[in-house]
Amino acid sequence: MKLSVLLAISLLPLSTSEKVELANQNPSLPSLLRRLGKMRTRLERMLSFLADGKANVCFFGMPSYPATLAELENPPFRLFYQGQLPQAGSQLLTVCGTRYPDGQGSHLAYAFALEASANGCDLVMSNSIGSDRGCLYAIGDLGNDGYVVCDAGLATKRIQSNTLLSQANLLSPFEPDDQALPFRCLARNAVSTALGMVTVVLQAPLRSGALACATSALDAGRDVYVHAEALRSGPLGEGSRALFEMGCPVFASYAELASLLHWSASVHLRQTTSGDALYRFGSAWYSLQYD
Repeated sequence: MKLSVLLAISLLPLSTSEKVELANQNPSLPSLLRRLGKMRTRLERMLSFLADGKANVCFFGMPSYPATLAELENPPFRLFYQGQLPQAGSQLLTVCGTRYPDGQGSHLAYAFALEASANGCDLVMSNSIGSDRGCLYAIGDLGNDGYVVCDAGLATKRIQSNTLLSQANLLSPFEPDDQALPFRCLARNAVSTALGMVTVVLQAPLRSGALACATSALDAGRDVYVHAEALRSGPLGEGSRALFEMGCPVFASYAELASLLHWSASVHLRQTTSGDALYRFGSAWYSLQYD
């Protein structure tokens, strides 16, 4: 089926299952354009955005569509991406934390992401500041890929001007020029937590995006784990404590989390001095020890 037809279907106010049913009917582009009316300019913009080859798009039901994301009750029919999509068998781990961590929280995000990524986890993050940025620095220092689910379209300044994102695989269910709005942030949370096999919560205040992200994960039937350090973070950890009180398991290190999940933990993080360290974040130095 032509790309223009699938993109036109993606613009219709239908559920994903209804869009799939319509696509199976093999509708003609002229008939879809009549249904779109003034929205056809949005179709033209999507086609123009894809024409330069910097981004791609996949649709629900295609072999490349992420299997974990397909498990959502109403997964995105259309997914724009730059870089690669997760491969079958990827050990996807969603990480979320506050946009305004303290120093301890920033170092926690970097250190956890460094160790998890070194052990073969493919981290799923957002493009927000704060904890997500610490995770992005970590995977960048390792030279590994991560998956960033964006709260805006891939052609927006918010995404294109963020140099940290150039090293990651970017995914967005939104149209290229869609700006970040509160409802899109919530939709992004649903996608990022469905994409990961489990979700890890770092510092999460009450009424925070991180707590909303954890709620999306629980709604999607994903397991949510809380880092023990966040429980001691005063107001910045109130959301984490609420999750713990709801029954979410607590872990103190990546090795402990890996044991709970039956994942590999053959690489261990060690905080050290500058003399024998390979990685630095702020005032902290780290090295990795391999079994």
